[in-house]
Amino acid sequence: MEISTRKVGDVLVADCVGSLDTQTSGPATEAMSSLTGESEGKLLVNLSKLDFLSSAGLRVLLRAAKAQEAAGGVMKVCEPSGVVQEVLDISGFASFVEVHAEEATALAAFNG
Repeated sequence: MEISTRKVGDVLVADCVGSLDTQTSGPATEAMSSLTGESEGKLLVNLSKLDFLSSAGLRVLLRAAKAQEAAGGVMKVCEPSGVVQEVLDISGFASFVEVHAEEATALAAFNG
């Protein structure tokens, strides 16, 4: 699992690549924690290149969202693939964090 970041306006976008599971959840948790301070309140996690998401991966995302909220910010998720979207749907993840089909829509939602 790799996480790279880029700025789009005032939003920090974290692009996740690979699998987010038990083996990668430790390093992913550390990486996501460091993004809370860098995001200036707006963090968008792009899952378009994430090919697998386990329950351990869901915990990583939920912890990141809670940390972002505790710091006075907000985290959104976008572009989950079919398999990842299914995991998000079954878990009820969207009741905790906004999930958008497209990055552009998610970016617009930060300002809307």
